[in-house]
Amino acid sequence: MTDIRQGGCLCGKARYEIDLSGHETGNCHCRDCQKNSGAPFVTSTFVPVSQFRWINKPSGEYSASPAAIRRFCVECGTPLQWDGLKLRDMVDISTATLDDTSNIEVSYEIFTRSRMEGAAALPGVPQYEASSSE
Repeated sequence: MTDIRQGGCLCGKARYEIDLSGHETGNCHCRDCQKNSGAPFVTSTFVPVSQFRWINKPSGEYSASPAAIRRFCVECGTPLQWDGLKLRDMVDISTATLDDTSNIEVSYEIFTRSRMEGAAALPGVPQYEASSSE
């Protein structure tokens, strides 16, 4: 069963469509995500690349490390995608940019070694000091 949704940036210039069937959603507490978002962590949703398409792709790109390219709207600054260079078969979008965020559960938290004080661990959710693959 498919779960097709749309999302985009604050100003509406960048838009995408995504099928959330079989998605994985997690909180990342790494310093790059904290600085990119200005928040204690970023909630991201991963799907296979075949389940995602840009309607209006953002033109903003930035690479804080050799691991990924971050895509954002140059008009309003909304961070939209973390494009992992080793995960070419997956797409990672900023979950909060979905128009409808209902029924999306966080299933893991990564880079908890840099969790900010006051950002409590989610009960019953696996916690990883680095990435979930390390």
